[in-house]
Amino acid sequence: MIRNIAITLALLVPALVFSADIDNSKQMNVRTNIPVLSQYNNTFSIQNLYFNKRIDVTGKGEILEVEFILENLTDDPIDIYLFTIATYEKTEVTKSSFERPIPPKERIRTFVTYPDDIQNFTYPVYDKDGKPQKDENGLDKIKLEKFPKNPKSGVDPSTGKPYHLTDKLVIRTTHISPYRKNYFFFNNLAVLIFDSEGKPAYRKLFEIKGKRGR
Repeated sequence: MIRNIAITLALLVPALVFSADIDNSKQMNVRTNIPVLSQYNNTFSIQNLYFNKRIDVTGKGEILEVEFILENLTDDPIDIYLFTIATYEKTEVTKSSFERPIPPKERIRTFVTYPDDIQNFTYPVYDKDGKPQKDENGLDKIKLEKFPKNPKSGVDPSTGKPYHLTDKLVIRTTHISPYRKNYFFFNNLAVLIFDSEGKPAYRKLFEIKGKRGR
């Protein structure tokens, strides 16, 4: 049985769309530097966003189904690239100095992208001198960012090309959270949209609220 999950729009910060401003030689960081209007794009809009939760038929885990309508607000067709990122994120309850801070590696427990290509969102971690940081096993540290290294990989799976928006387009994406001992379903979703040139055009964050299905 498909279970609807109640959603509330997360607090919107004025920075908005993540832009990958990456040094070609060191690739040291990912910065945000996009106009405020990126959150309120005047060429298209998102309507009727729904979340459904269901059990994977193979028994591997639980699936988050995301569905919404993209509407073209112009008279001309638009080509876009699109991603959705479902995560389970743990945050501090308060900002009190008496509360034990959450280590960075524990803040995001689940990170599943659509299209499914985790490497497109994986970045190396550098120290202040631009050298790759190592973990306790001597391996390069990595981090996950809600911004793809290749924005043009967010194509329509039915065509292998950018989503072609003429009037209205129904978008459906899926994200699976595999069963494991310390199980977490998703509690956040990000929608990222890039224009035909691969430049950030839209970003919005949602908080997913609902009980885990049986």
